[in-house]
Amino acid sequence: MSANTDSSAPPPRPAPGDTEHTAGPGRTDDTQRILQMLALAVEHTDDAVMITRTDGIIEYVNPGFERITGYPAHQVLGRTPGFLRSGAPSPGFYGQLWQTIRHGRSFRAVFTNRRRNGEIYFEEKTISPIRDLNGEIRHFVATGKDVTERMAAARHLERKAHYDSLTGLPNRSLLHDRLHQAIQRAQRQGRLVAVQFVDLDRFKIINDTLGHATGDRVLIEAARRLRGCLRATDTVARLGGDEFVLVQEDLEHPDTAEQVARKVLDTFSDHFPVGPHDLCVNVSIGVALYPGDGADPESLLMRADLAMYRAKEAGRNSFRFFESALDAGSMRSLTLEGAIRKALERREFSLVYQPLIDTRRHLPLAIEALLRWHSPHHGSIPPDHFIPLLEENGRISDVSCWALREALRQTRALQEAGHPQLRLAFNLSGRQFRDPGLVHDIRSALDDTGFDPRLLDLELTEHALTDNPEAATAVLRALRDLGVQLSLDDFGTGYSSMALLAHFPLHSLKIDRRFIHDMERDQQAAIIVRSIVGLARNLGLEVAAEGVENRAQLALLQELGCHRIQGQVLTRPLTPDELGAALPPP
Repeated sequence: MSANTDSSAPPPRPAPGDTEHTAGPGRTDDTQRILQMLALAVEHTDDAVMITRTDGIIEYVNPGFERITGYPAHQVLGRTPGFLRSGAPSPGFYGQLWQTIRHGRSFRAVFTNRRRNGEIYFEEKTISPIRDLNGEIRHFVATGKDVTERMAAARHLERKAHYDSLTGLPNRSLLHDRLHQAIQRAQRQGRLVAVQFVDLDRFKIINDTLGHATGDRVLIEAARRLRGCLRATDTVARLGGDEFVLVQEDLEHPDTAEQVARKVLDTFSDHFPVGPHDLCVNVSIGVALYPGDGADPESLLMRADLAMYRAKEAGRNSFRFFESALDAGSMRSLTLEGAIRKALERREFSLVYQPLIDTRRHLPLAIEALLRWHSPHHGSIPPDHFIPLLEENGRISDVSCWALREALRQTRALQEAGHPQLRLAFNLSGRQFRDPGLVHDIRSALDDTGFDPRLLDLELTEHALTDNPEAATAVLRALRDLGVQLSLDDFGTGYSSMALLAHFPLHSLKIDRRFIHDMERDQQAAIIVRSIVGLARNLGLEVAAEGVENRAQLALLQELGCHRIQGQVLTRPLTPDELGAALPPP
């Protein structure tokens, strides 16, 4: 660097406390003024500020520290910060802290601390080294923010996303995750996993005759009895309604699953005392085993479900193990490879589109492509039935490739008809996301249809991203390089929603429909939705609500600041012709 300097350039900003190298009285005055401003800022900030020597002895705390911790300054000066510890972090945590800051780097983490009154609180803290003019570390400064309320809201959000509100049992999302982990452990250890699908016999009669309050009490008692049939390491989950699932892992022999099934039947042989009623509640149980009956959660749950229906047909209050012969004559015969292939060849699949509406301007922002299957033999088959079958038989990629190309072609036609900025949203399944040919297939479809990639939104679930985060990041970056936008669907249903928003290159998120559904009767759900909207806004992400069914939900969402709405309250899914007629004139 040249020794000559521009005389018109402003002098370097002095570091706080640096008064030894001033050029004259004016500069000294400026330095003192800046130091006074810094001191005032530290004294008046709401954050906790603490300065220690390199040996950890506290030399300064600000009023924010006193307010957050409850300790006055005179009680902490000369001590180390160890009195704040709650005992929650492991010893290795603090070892990593000291190693980081003594090597001249900043350390950031959320600390679990204890206030003077004994209350536990969470502090989001950054600890940084302070160097002297010679570059030697002389002090450390810690700045912290009390995030106890935010952490509590996050825990409540996670609880609501993963646990059934009535019984407290894991819900479908958490069940899927635990079953996935159990399968991975069983694969490594060479053990069995048993999935037992438990359905309460004639529960609808109880609900219809005695009311939902009585039905809820029966479900709570059923959950309690099921918990008592399993080990603490096993899982009992409620799928919804009167359906429960038991997951037993680390089994050596199928007999263990049979023993539990018989124990459940025996437990339910005792009457249910509910208020003035003494109810007889029986169950039907279907059992599927990993690896013989399936290698993934979807297959095992589907086959345990099928075995449960066979138990009902056999007279209820019984259990059945899945057998391949159970496929015959049932709807699940559609899982056969030939049926899936013929459906695609015979053009039995079609697309409908659910518009995403900006309620402030009353204009469609995008259309989401939804796959439909109408079989000449079985009629219209719900997507939640045939999508798992396509994934199980490895046909999901073929059908999805067709669906993407068809959606791009149909949306391009609408763009050329006078809606050039109309966006297309397209869902990628977990298995499709893991397909190594995914990026090539999407690039090829975009090239062949001439569709602008900037107008394509690819929607992914959290589970697809968290299954292998490193691989997911590479795929997402490759997709982003194509120019497409990436969206997180069903936000709040997986383990790591908050972390995902910062880690992955996402553009937008959709709030899970369960939170939307609960807003009218659950104030906490409304608070969670408000938090999600605020979080998305702070991170620069677009946010939308899906599954909005009525005007009350719509009004609440608009009040909470969410104006990108999708659901029956505004429009049902439309065929391409219906959509063309419904779009505003160009």
